[in-house]
Amino acid sequence: MYLLGANVADTDVPQVSAQVKKLVEDFGGTDVVETQLGKKKLAYTIKKTRNGHYVVVNFAMEPKKVFGLDARIHSMDQSIIRYLIINLDEYLERMAKDKIAQSKIIRRIPAEATESKSEVRAKKPVAPIIELDEKALDEKIEAALTEDLTK
Repeated sequence: MYLLGANVADTDVPQVSAQVKKLVEDFGGTDVVETQLGKKKLAYTIKKTRNGHYVVVNFAMEPKKVFGLDARIHSMDQSIIRYLIINLDEYLERMAKDKIAQSKIIRRIPAEATESKSEVRAKKPVAPIIELDEKALDEKIEAALTEDLTK
């Protein structure tokens, strides 16, 4: 995955993407699949940039060649402001192990206490709606206004 800065015009994004795709293929990458995620606002400023164009590239490559690709991307022009290369197989394997480990952890908080707000609202009894005429409503308002709140 890489992030193009705001200094790259929207019309230049395909050119930079083609350049990165060719770079991956030059280093022996196969099954190259590119996904344009579009321009999004960044969570924080990176190199004085608030917006960036996200691109994800999936490919297969020999592990020894990844370091060369990493160095080459790092030395590219300033159009790529952030990038991340991960081994997807290792990542998915780690996620599966983490999920198993989390299922074995004993929870201190019972499941009932972790219900979402919408579930709690759904279970909360709703007070019945009382129909009042104008005279009864005025009496209730007067009673509320004259009530002594210092008690």
